Amino acid sequence: MPSLRALAATAALLLCGGCSMAGGPAAPPVADPTPAHCAETSATPTTDRPPALASTTSAWFGQGDLWVGLPDYPPTAQGDALVLRFPVVTLARGEPTSTRGAPVVTAARVDAAGEAPGQIGAFSRAYGTDELSFWPASVAFPDPGCWAVTGLLGSASLRFTVAVAQP
Repeated sequence: MPSLRALAATAALLLCGGCSMAGGPAAPPVADPTPAHCAETSATPTTDRPPALASTTSAWFGQGDLWVGLPDYPPTAQGDALVLRFPVVTLARGEPTSTRGAPVVTAARVDAAGEAPGQIGAFSRAYGTDELSFWPASVAFPDPGCWAVTGLLGSASLRFTVAVAQP
């Protein structure tokens, strides 16, 4: 038969075993809406750009006849969307042109499921220049994250990656 001392010690352990300083299960960490790492697209070196874009100070990315001005500013909040604007330049024989029609812009999330609509405005001339014309483009992102934006012009396509964060 166990001694009274052993029974008392067992009872004390059982009573105190349920006591602790923790206040319940830990809350899950809040997800950061900005991706930890998003391999954003770098600008094409000035020496590799068409002459029509080589003398500008914008960060251009592209190939062939399709180029975009990489955004260097955060998106703006508009309703439930984060809207990012950027120029798209379409070229013919190295010169900006609208003769090939407007490009199409779409976006897809890289770090999760999601799509975002793009819009293209009317062909415009850059302020203060006579020769640089472009298509003003925008994408309305529903959420922050890492996004791949695709521009299409006929059979030509161009894709750049951007980290979208809350402004």
